[in-house]
Amino acid sequence: MYKDTNDYELIYLIGESNEDALNILYDKYKPTIDLKAKRYLKYGKKLGLEYQDLFQEGMLGLSEAISSFKDDKNAQFKTFANLCIERQIFSLLKKSSRKKHTLLNDSMSLDESINENDNTLLDIFFEDGTDPSELIEFKENKRELFKEIYKVLTPLEREVFDLKINNFDYKEMSQLLNRSYKSIDSAVQRIRLKVRKIIEE
Repeated sequence: MYKDTNDYELIYLIGESNEDALNILYDKYKPTIDLKAKRYLKYGKKLGLEYQDLFQEGMLGLSEAISSFKDDKNAQFKTFANLCIERQIFSLLKKSSRKKHTLLNDSMSLDESINENDNTLLDIFFEDGTDPSELIEFKENKRELFKEIYKVLTPLEREVFDLKINNFDYKEMSQLLNRSYKSIDSAVQRIRLKVRKIIEE
């Protein structure tokens, strides 16, 4: 009945508690959510997430867009919905990254030599291709140290730090955070300096 109705009319009808309009709008944006879930699936799998986890999160983002969209801001609903869907999926990725990060935090010392090459944990954090499972071998509790590190990192640096120790490479972080390769590299170098300073102190 409402299949040819545009987004704005559907939003209005949804505001009038029209269930059919709501279902149509959800169906209309499912392909968009599907594409975004598939786009981030490679990253999600590194964090133990599956396609369905990302898709459901995208649906939550769409729900948020529907409930909070205001048509007086000169913004298209499609643009706003895309933003909400992406933000919701990325929020899940960040939360999952932090959870995995927390698991790795229980038993590590940043400046202890951890292999025959005298690499330290700090080196491992920022060495491409490092298997995060290597970090679990360490037994010193360093939760407090991570708290200190987080205190001196900017919001971007925290995101880069979480992703990097979960084995995301520069290209993946650049795509996920919508930042240039150079911006990611600069953040990593700043993090290294800040962490070294904390260790030295």
